[in-house]
Amino acid sequence: MKKTLRYNYRLKPTAEQEAKLIEFGSYARGLWNLLLSENMRRYRYDKTFLFYHEMAGLIRDLKKFEEFIWLKAFDSAASQQVARDLETALKNSFSKGRLQKFPTFKVTFKQKKLHDDSFRCVNNSNCIRIEKGNVSLPKIGKVPIVLHRKLVSKIKTATVQLKHGKWYISLTQEVECKSAKQVVSSLVGYDINSQHTVVGSDGRYEKNPKFLKKSAIQLKQIQVQLSRRNKGSKRWQKSKTRLNKLHGKISRQRLAFAHLLSFSIAKTSDIIVFEDLNVKGMQQFNGQMVNDNVMGLITNLTKYKAELNGAVYHEIGRFVKSSGICHECQHQHKFDLSVREFTCEACGVLQCRDLAAAKSVADTGEKDLMASGIVARALPKFQQKSPSKTKVFERSKFGVGSEKKEAAQFRFAEAP
Repeated sequence: MKKTLRYNYRLKPTAEQEAKLIEFGSYARGLWNLLLSENMRRYRYDKTFLFYHEMAGLIRDLKKFEEFIWLKAFDSAASQQVARDLETALKNSFSKGRLQKFPTFKVTFKQKKLHDDSFRCVNNSNCIRIEKGNVSLPKIGKVPIVLHRKLVSKIKTATVQLKHGKWYISLTQEVECKSAKQVVSSLVGYDINSQHTVVGSDGRYEKNPKFLKKSAIQLKQIQVQLSRRNKGSKRWQKSKTRLNKLHGKISRQRLAFAHLLSFSIAKTSDIIVFEDLNVKGMQQFNGQMVNDNVMGLITNLTKYKAELNGAVYHEIGRFVKSSGICHECQHQHKFDLSVREFTCEACGVLQCRDLAAAKSVADTGEKDLMASGIVARALPKFQQKSPSKTKVFERSKFGVGSEKKEAAQFRFAEAP
C-alpha cells in the first residue's frame, strides 16, 4: 500500500529568484481573489457556482486581455491548482462533515505576516527535479535547496511558501508502507494532558517542554520594544522581523519535538490507542496551554507514522470518560484538574491520575476493537511460563468469495 506524504526542505534563493517567488505568490493570491469574486457574482445571479473546468476555461479566456497579461507570466499548472483549491474550499464549505467556512479573499499585503504567500506547481513531464543541490521549478529556474534527507520516490507536486522570513518547499511523494505485522505484542493507550504531552499505559511519561513559556521573557522584551517604535519606520521593521523570527523558532521547536515523539510511539507500540480530543473547544478554554502542548499535532503525526510502520492506530470516542477511573476496580471518581493523584474510594489504591487515564484509554480501545469485530480472543499457540500475564496478538488473513481481503483481525492470547 502506498501513501502520499509531504517532505519539507529549506530553500536559499538568490535576490532575483526571491523576487520571482514573491511575484508568483502574488499571482496565485490575485487569481484566487479573482475566481472567488466571479463565483460570488455568479451565485448572486443564478444561485450556482463555477467549478474547476469552468474556472480553467475562464483563466484561458482571460489571458487574451491586456489587463490580465500577468496570467501568461504565471505557471499554467500552478494557476490550475488555484482553481482546484478553490473548488475544494467551495465544496467543503457546503459539506456537513467538514464544517468549514465559506472561502474568503486573501489580503493583498500585510506587514504582520511579511508576505506569506504560497503557490503549488505540478510535476508534469519531470519539470520539477533535483539536480546538484538545486530544485528546478517551472518559469523560475534552479533554486538552491538544503537537501537534508534523500527523496523517497518521484516528486508529484511542489508547494513553495514563505514562513517567518524563510523560504520552504514542500514536496509530495508516494511512500510504500510496510507490510502489516502478523504478530504484534503490545497495546498501549496514551493520555494527553496539560503537564505531560503524553502518558502511556506502559508507564511512559513525556513532559511538556513548553517552548513558548521558555521564550516568554524574550518575546515580551521584543514586543515592548516594538510598541515604542513608530509604526512603519525602519526600526519598527527590524523589531517586527525579530519578533517574527522568534515565533518561527518556537514553531520549529514544537514541530521537531512532535515528530520525534510520534516516531518513537509509532516504532515502539504495535497497537496505539489515543482519545479523540476536542482541541478547538479546549483552545477556547485555555488556548495558550493547548497550542504549546501540540495536542492536535501529536495524534495526526502518530497516525500516519503508525500506518507506515504497519502498526494499528485507534481513537476512542470523544465523549467516553477516561479520567478519574480506577485501573484496578474501574470505580469512577469526580475531581477538578488540580488533583494529580487520588486514592480509590472502593479499593483504596493510590494511583496517578494520568497513568490511570492512560490505562482506561487502553481498556476502552481494546473493547472497541472487540465490539467492532476487529479483535477476537483465542488461546495461545505455545504456553510459556511467565510471572505476569502478557498479551500476544496475531493478525490473520482470509478470503471472502472471489475477493481476497486482509482483515485487521487480532487474536488475543493470555499466557499464564
